[in-house]
Formats: sequence, structure tokens, C-alpha cells
Amino acid sequence: MLLQIPECEEEDLHEERFKNRATPSSNGGSSATPSRHHKHTLTPLHHNGKPKNKKRHEDDNEDRGSVSCNNCRPHHSHRDKFSVVPLESHNNNASFINSPNLIIKSIFQSLTRKSPKLSSAAAATLPPRSSSSSTTDASREEQWRLAAAELSHKLIQATKKKEDAVTEASKLKTSMSELEKKLNKLEVYCHNLKSGLNECSNNKKQSTLFQKDGINDKIIQQFLVSVSESRTSIRALSRALASQLRTVGGKVYERLSLLLQPFDVKTNSFSKSPKSLILYLEAILSRAFFEDFEASGFQRTGSTRILNPIDRCESNYASFNVLTELTWDEVLSRGTKHFSEEFSQFCDRKMSDVVSMLCWNRAWPEPLLQAFFGASKSVWLVQLLANSVNPGLQIFRVEKDDRFDPVYMEETGGDRFKDLVRAMVQPGFYVYGSVVKCKVVCKHCGNGEEVVVENDRSL
Repeated sequence: MLLQIPECEEEDLHEERFKNRATPSSNGGSSATPSRHHKHTLTPLHHNGKPKNKKRHEDDNEDRGSVSCNNCRPHHSHRDKFSVVPLESHNNNASFINSPNLIIKSIFQSLTRKSPKLSSAAAATLPPRSSSSSTTDASREEQWRLAAAELSHKLIQATKKKEDAVTEASKLKTSMSELEKKLNKLEVYCHNLKSGLNECSNNKKQSTLFQKDGINDKIIQQFLVSVSESRTSIRALSRALASQLRTVGGKVYERLSLLLQPFDVKTNSFSKSPKSLILYLEAILSRAFFEDFEASGFQRTGSTRILNPIDRCESNYASFNVLTELTWDEVLSRGTKHFSEEFSQFCDRKMSDVVSMLCWNRAWPEPLLQAFFGASKSVWLVQLLANSVNPGLQIFRVEKDDRFDPVYMEETGGDRFKDLVRAMVQPGFYVYGSVVKCKVVCKHCGNGEEVVVENDRSL
């Protein structure tokens, strides 16, 4: 930025130089009258009421950072200093404008920078400065420099602390996010742990209530005895039916041949081996009696009367204790409905199933009815005991051509049998960690005769 000197300023400067030549220095103590030949009256070009302070521009390219101007009148003992900071955006980088630290630093430097020296011609026209004023100016300049340096240092420290605080806040925010995730996981884990603890407490409480005095072990033992009795009762019913087949006629034989057809067995072979007829009759009857064993009351579409599992177990066990002592004579005198309506309905349904299955068209004699009652009662008691524990005991069945498994099936004869099942005679049961094996008829690889396992081993 360049400053032009007006014409009036040049005339004032010549006038001041002329007076200095005519008047001796104050240090000499003498004064002289100015020459008459050099007297010149100045006519101002601008008629202003107030005197103007004129600035002089230094045409020095090395000190373009600041321009110092003084009053042009030499009779003033005190000179005011002004510092002008030029806007030289074409010489500065973009980072200078963007950084507030550099802007403030440049301002302090401009304030503390020394004023440029006057030219020799201008210095000659100015009165000499005293040593005290020079010392004062130097002291003030040094104080400005120290204050600027101190403020600059504080600004740098504050900026550094701000950056450190921002970094620390970012780290703290990340740590809080991770801590929140861990806290959520901990809450879920505690909730699951509390739920598991409540479930274990409830199960333990229920187990304590129902297993008092070892009642659970007692029920298991009674269940095993009832399974064995049901197999014996169905075998007795099969023998009673086989003894009646000779008197019922050929229609029953035809129906029986149709029922045995899935097992690849012919009724002509029964005359040579009556035991085979009893085994297959037992297989047919056990399938009919244990049908829908998983449903309450052997009714597939029936509803559960008691929803509470503990109360349901106690009710089933109470019914077992009532019916286990029921005899054939009591049934003849009072009927089954007098003791249990559900058991009476079960007996009626199974009687109808057996009659329709064999196409039996004659009245049943008393020995056959008694055998049927024994089989029905034993199967009903097995279901009551299976549902007297919580969880209940489950039944399992096998079908024709299933692979033989000695863990879940009874077998004798060793290597004489193939590894396939011909027919299931009696179903098996899961008793918690143990199993009651089912009885099966296996295919013989020797002379074609079927053999069944008869030695029941419970648990």
C-alpha cells in the first residue's frame, strides 16, 4: 500500500528546511535573522480550518510489512507513532488465514516491530531526541515484545490443552459406548440367571412336595410291575381267544388271516405251531390296547381335566390306588362305572375295537370276559402310573422291517436271527435314564420259524 504526499506537504517541508538553515541550533544558544532574499510566502492549496497530519511513505521494498509516519511540523517535541498493517493477501498462504494462532501472532509482531528509519534528508530536518525519551521508547517496546511473547505462549498452551481435551473427550465417549454394551450384556446375563434360578427353585419345590417320603421311586417300581402284569394279561387274553377260534367258524379265521397279512404269516402254519398264533394274536391285541396311550384317558381328542401338573399327578396316583384293588367279582356285582367312569368308557371302547377287528358275532363267555377285564385293567393302570410323575413316562413302538436294536428290543437265539423286525409283540417304555425293552418277533434265517423273546427284563 503506497501513500502519496500532497503538494502542500512538499511546500511545508521546503519552508521548514529554509527556516532551519536561517536559524542556528538551540544548542549554540544564538539566533539569526533570516535572509531577506530568501523570504517566501506560502499559499496553501487547501483551505481547511484544522491542521492536517501528513504521512510520508517510505519507498523501501524490504519494509513493506509496516509504514511509520510522523507529523511534519518540526516544532512539536512529541511525535505520534502509527503502525499500519497492509492487507497483502497475495503474499500469504491460505493456512495463514485459516489459523487464528498465526493471525494473532502476526498482529503482535506488527505491534512490536520497530518503525522504519527515516531517510537521511528527513532525519536532518527533525530535531534530535533526548536520551531519556529513547530509553523510554526502548523500554516500552521491550515490554510490548515480552507481553506479546507471553500471550503467544499462553495461546499456544491453551490451544494444546483444547486439543488434548477434545481427544480425551473422544476417548471417553468411546469408553462409555463400550461400557454401555457391556452393561447391556450383563443385564441380559443377570436376567437369564435369575430366570434359571427361579425355575430351579420352582422345580425343586415341586419335586420336594411330590417326592416326599420317596414316593417317586415307589411309583417307578409300581409302574414296572404294572407293565409286566399288562403283558401277562394280554398274553392270557390271546390264549383265551385262540381257544375260542375253533368254535366261532371260518369267518373269524378269514378276518384273522387278513390281519396277519402284513406280517407275512399264513394261518395254515398255526396247526403245526399254535405258539405262533398266540404270539401274533398278542401283537394284534397289544396294538389295539395301547393305541392312543399318549393321550389323556386314551382319547386322542380328549381334553386335560387338570392343568396343574402336580395336581394331575396326584389325581392319577389316587385313581391307581382305588383301581388296583378292583376284582372281577366286584365288577360283576357293581360294574366298572361304579368305581371309575373313565375306566368304564375305556373298557367299552376296547371291547368294541376287538369285536369289530375280529368280526366276532357271538356272546363272550365269562372266562373270556374275565381275561379281557384283566388286560383292560392292567393297561389302564400302566397309563395312570406313567402320568403320576412329572414329566410322564413315554412309550415307544417299532414297526415291521425296522433294524433290530438290542438296547431297546428283546431277542434270543444270537446269530440265528436277521437284523430286521417282523412284528412288535409288546411296546417299550422310557423310564428316565433307563428303558423297558419292547418284545419283538424277528425273521429267522434258518428254517423260517419265528421266535419271540419272552424273558422280560425291566431296567
